Amino acid sequence: MKKLKFSALLFALVVLVSFSSQAQTFKRGDKILNAGIGLLHFGAYANAEFAIEDNIGIGPMVGYTYYNSGFLTGYSGDYSYGQFRVGARGAYHLGDILNLGDDSIDPYVAVGVGLLFDRYGYAYNSSTSSVNYSTRTNIFINPRAGARFPLSNNLSGFGEVGWGASWVTAGVSFGF
Repeated sequence: MKKLKFSALLFALVVLVSFSSQAQTFKRGDKILNAGIGLLHFGAYANAEFAIEDNIGIGPMVGYTYYNSGFLTGYSGDYSYGQFRVGARGAYHLGDILNLGDDSIDPYVAVGVGLLFDRYGYAYNSSTSSVNYSTRTNIFINPRAGARFPLSNNLSGFGEVGWGASWVTAGVSFGF
């Protein structure tokens, strides 16, 4: 088992080192697909971004979040919720403004708007498994800040903070 873990780690290191760092400035005509997961609780997130001008991108977004308090010890009930969101997102890429001197880092701020579908459940009596459910639909505004880091010509890693699939999201970006 240790050999397998070491081999996988060595392979990942060789792959990452072999990728060349490419400029990641966001220019008119660029197209990116981001896919990430929530790091603080389960969530999945994806969006497409189309550069309509240098440093400005727009596109569709979708996300899902799930939380269950049943993992908490000593909690008398079981509370869970799921959120599904669909909408549009706009982003402004800050590389030119911040003048970092390193085009391989692509910092940005983004905001998404759309519809949020919630489903809450609370099992208040675990012996009878009585569950109350509640659903609602709202309009959401989703502010985010993040950065992309190149792995190859058309593949980057990214990290974001802000409200969304999770308060902290990490994933990969594909240029197409």
